[in-house]
Amino acid sequence: MIDSRASKLVGAVLAAALLLAGYPGRSLADPAADAAAMQEQMRQMQQRLDELNRQLQALKQQQQQQTTAAPAAPAVAQAKPAAPAEPKFDKFLKGFYGTLDVSLDVTTKGMDDMVAYHIENGGLGPGLDYNNPKGTPVGKVGWEPSLSTNKSTIGYRGDYQIAESDFTFVYQLEASLAITASPGLKTSYTQQSNTTTGAIGSGDTFIGLQNKGWGRLRFGTFYSPYKKSTDRLNPFSGMLGDYAVVMGNTGGDNRVEFGTRLEHSIEYDSPKFANMVSFNLLISPGQNRTYDNVIQSSGSPDCSGGNMPGSGNLLLQCDDGGFGDAYSVDLEFEHAGFYATVAYEFHKDVNRNSDGIGSNSTTYAALLNSAGVTPDGGCNDPTGVLDCGTYQALVAEFPGWASVAGGTPPYLNDIGNEAAFKVGAQYTFGFGLAVSGIWEHMTRSLPSNLEFQNERQRDGTWLALSQDLGSSDNISVGWAHAGKTPGDPGGQHNYNPLAEANTADMFTAAWKHHFDKRVYWYADWAVTVNHGNAHYDIGAGGRGLTTDCHDGTNTVIADGSSAGPTTWGGCRPQGFSTGINYRF
Repeated sequence: MIDSRASKLVGAVLAAALLLAGYPGRSLADPAADAAAMQEQMRQMQQRLDELNRQLQALKQQQQQQTTAAPAAPAVAQAKPAAPAEPKFDKFLKGFYGTLDVSLDVTTKGMDDMVAYHIENGGLGPGLDYNNPKGTPVGKVGWEPSLSTNKSTIGYRGDYQIAESDFTFVYQLEASLAITASPGLKTSYTQQSNTTTGAIGSGDTFIGLQNKGWGRLRFGTFYSPYKKSTDRLNPFSGMLGDYAVVMGNTGGDNRVEFGTRLEHSIEYDSPKFANMVSFNLLISPGQNRTYDNVIQSSGSPDCSGGNMPGSGNLLLQCDDGGFGDAYSVDLEFEHAGFYATVAYEFHKDVNRNSDGIGSNSTTYAALLNSAGVTPDGGCNDPTGVLDCGTYQALVAEFPGWASVAGGTPPYLNDIGNEAAFKVGAQYTFGFGLAVSGIWEHMTRSLPSNLEFQNERQRDGTWLALSQDLGSSDNISVGWAHAGKTPGDPGGQHNYNPLAEANTADMFTAAWKHHFDKRVYWYADWAVTVNHGNAHYDIGAGGRGLTTDCHDGTNTVIADGSSAGPTTWGGCRPQGFSTGINYRF
């Protein structure tokens, strides 16, 4: 501003000088008058020049003082241009993810040559009456081709930074997909469900809060920490040889009790401490108003143990595995090529009263005799093991139910806590070999008078080797062993009270060829060798089709007798599968 004013003063001085130089002369006729006038004008101009000069000096002095008082401003670094913001639509598209997996399977139930016999002495045993056969498996139980959709999902996940805070709101919506069959209720000829494929929420679905310093808290329906802790130790996930055939599978059938999604759950996921250690904790309130968990949890379409009430032609209640509260926790350690985990899960008051209906156990037969059970509704059990009230109501509702359908009383208090504990580890060598192993122990707490039918308590073992072959191929082999159980409900059609201990071994091998980071082709083989009355399948754990130990028996009457597809112990399911998997 001062420089501007000084410039104006200098300009005024120059203008005055020009004015003086160009002043017109007077007539030479009066030189004395001209000289006097010129002197007066010179004097006035000099005064003006002196005044302008004083103002100019004052401005210069003021400018020098301001320059001395104010230090020179530091040079301002030129800021880098800000990166262009990501287009909102592109950011939206990045939230989608999914897995598409379809396979062609050829499998057999491995029971063609089996024959079932009645138990001698009217079911009291001790052995089989080989002169009184029941029959052979019904339907096509040999090799059969099929197409299966395996663990296919589509979902959307995202987050939102909460203003003026360190918290992020996170969310995920996921749906399971049916590619090789029409979407609808998730039912099969051996089990029925009220849940649907393709519906939002049929996969891991939740909302929550996240903070980099303290971790994540989420609410919804998702796989438990127990299940997820050893996922990476299972190179056969979604294949016929999925380790869920044995691991986490207490009953040796299609359901995996300790490998399922838990509804209405609250989970805390810790950050990774020292970049090595983390833990996860889940609580799922039972939300059940009954003392024995015989109805669905509030807001749930299925029983908490899986399937809808009445599935398998049982009573219209959740007495085939319904439970109350559930808790799940795991601790994980990872450093370099080594990973280890310890996990535990607990299901409270698991109701399995339906295990009594149609049982072939000799101990159960003795209970029927002592209670005076007759086809016309006679039943009086002073021990309180049998549910005579329900039995008599069924006989009254369905005359001839016991004699024609073979219905027998359910248990009255076959309700106990079930828990699972496992330790798993994996080491990956620099040359591409991953060695994985798990030891698992599952328990069911029952009174001593019901231990004879406890098939839910045993040990389990898993061992897998997975070797990378170059940058595109991988070959894996696996073995799972189910240890012996303290008892057996005796629901198998060919139940043998003198059979060896119920154990099973599952063997599997797979080859994967990766076309790129998203698409791979695979081929898999698996066989489960059941011993004694065991009935483990192949393919349990989330794939679309399993091959189990049920034959093709069919019933058109829903009478709660459990009549329907018949279970055959000691079967040997086997299969080959090839498919393609795409992830985005």
